[in-house]
Amino acid sequence: MNQTDQTWLENRILAAVDDDSYLDREEEKRIKEEGAAKGIGIRDIELVIRTELDKHGAVCERLLTDDLDRLLHQFTDRDRKLDNKEERNALDSVIRPAAGKKKGLDPRVAEEYVASFCKVNGVVRTTERNKRLLPVLLLSGAVLAAGGAMLYAKKEPERVVETKVVEKTIVETRIAQAPVPIISETDRTEIDDQLRRAQQFVELAQYTDPPEKSAKACLDRIKNIDPGGRYRGDEAKALTQLIVDHYIEMATKSYAAKDTRAVSKWLDRAKLMNSGYELIRDKEREFGVLKGDH
Repeated sequence: MNQTDQTWLENRILAAVDDDSYLDREEEKRIKEEGAAKGIGIRDIELVIRTELDKHGAVCERLLTDDLDRLLHQFTDRDRKLDNKEERNALDSVIRPAAGKKKGLDPRVAEEYVASFCKVNGVVRTTERNKRLLPVLLLSGAVLAAGGAMLYAKKEPERVVETKVVEKTIVETRIAQAPVPIISETDRTEIDDQLRRAQQFVELAQYTDPPEKSAKACLDRIKNIDPGGRYRGDEAKALTQLIVDHYIEMATKSYAAKDTRAVSKWLDRAKLMNSGYELIRDKEREFGVLKGDH
């Protein structure tokens, strides 16, 4: 990275955290996208982000949620339970500002992350169980009260109903179909994990590169496990479409800047997602980069 790009990046980060000392995921994602468009590597961008945040006492939402994720795994990987004390300790460790920092993780973000973590990893959360218990107790009390009232209700005289049974013989012809493979609990857990990682890579702007650590790699793994998309297939498709839309947006910006090479690069990356072929082809034709189209 040359000095001009580094100066631009440092100023861009400072502008993002100058007012609240907090770099949220969306703003970090925009910085990475803008830096990538200038040809700056993701690893270089992340290094400068860490350095500048430390310099100004600011925090990164993504890094704090990563810390929270590690703590939650530490507390729950063995017994799949998160009690009140463990949850409070995990939240306090990231919400309270660390030494040299002006802020901690946004409490709302922390709470949402804990809820999502427990749902995805099948963790029993004591606070949620207690919240559900009260309505159940109230409902049970209402049912018992209703049952007591019915004991004192006046019984109606019994009625005799004559029933006729008509027997029929029904012949059904069914076409044998190949059994649909069952998605095991292990596969579901793997899909949950791959989808979570894919979402994290999207937030890091690692859509297709590097190939082994990218959203595409995770989505490909999900497709291999569940080709029919029966488990969380809509979420995987939505994430794939989001990536395709991002690359088309970058191609549109490059076209406006009259950078034909960049247009082709972004659309070629969109093709890697194996989705939206017609839309990508239309954009290639619109931007004048469709091979063999004159």
